[in-house]
Amino acid sequence: MRQALLEAFVDLAQGVLFVALAVAFLLLAWMFLRLASVFSTTEKTIREVSEEVMPLLGKTHATVDNINSQLSQLDEAVGDVAAITGELDQTTTVITRGVRGGVIKVSSATAGLSKGISAFFGSGERGKDRTPEPGDTPERPGEGT
Repeated sequence: MRQALLEAFVDLAQGVLFVALAVAFLLLAWMFLRLASVFSTTEKTIREVSEEVMPLLGKTHATVDNINSQLSQLDEAVGDVAAITGELDQTTTVITRGVRGGVIKVSSATAGLSKGISAFFGSGERGKDRTPEPGDTPERPGEGT
């Protein structure tokens, strides 16, 4: 009897074990099916995003190329403006030096001519209108002209 009871218990344990394994197998199969469904959905989403992103990347590439072209043209224009500014600065310096030298020469010539004319025509009245300069000795009455 004990033997029979032991055999019945072993058979019952084997049955429970087989049922548990079957349930585990079904649960594992159901999880794999869910995982396959998730992967399928993920693949579909990635494909849709890729189909939408690729044209945007192409447009972005064209836009960046256009911007680079515009920037290179702007760089050339800025370089030209810098060169023109440098040349204008040099030209202004040359003109300033020329005008300054001419003004100094004309001013010197005018001052010399003025002194010459005043010395020529005003030689008799030279002492009367002149302001004494430091170092000049004042004239005493009765001396001089």
